[in-house]
Amino acid sequence: MNVRHRRQWPFAAVAIGLGLIAVGAGRSPVEKPDTTKSPERLAVTVRVDFGPAGKPAREERLMVDKGSTPKDAVSLLFPIQSGATCCNTRELASIDGVRSDPTTNRWWTFRLNGQTNFSPFLKELVAEDTVEWTYIGQPQ
Repeated sequence: MNVRHRRQWPFAAVAIGLGLIAVGAGRSPVEKPDTTKSPERLAVTVRVDFGPAGKPAREERLMVDKGSTPKDAVSLLFPIQSGATCCNTRELASIDGVRSDPTTNRWWTFRLNGQTNFSPFLKELVAEDTVEWTYIGQPQ
């Protein structure tokens, strides 16, 4: 009887090994992450005018990832802070330390391709967009 068990084990090991090879061979290429592909990049222009804050304006052409927003783009040039300065916690509260201040009526305004009817934290940029951030002080 011992002889019989010794003969069955090599066959069982071969069967298990072949089963594991078959499972691995059947793996779809979709299941493997593609580490060779980088995100699509888009060229955009970003302008920041510090207005009454007295810092020099800056304009740069940048490459941003597809799906980036105007708020994402300005964060590549300067440190930013988000927070509710008026209505929404996702608002841009400051750029490079220059903060919106409702008590003195100073605000960051935003334009995309010269228009203001977009959300700077929702609108996705497309190639060749121009993003403008301007710090303004309005008389009270």
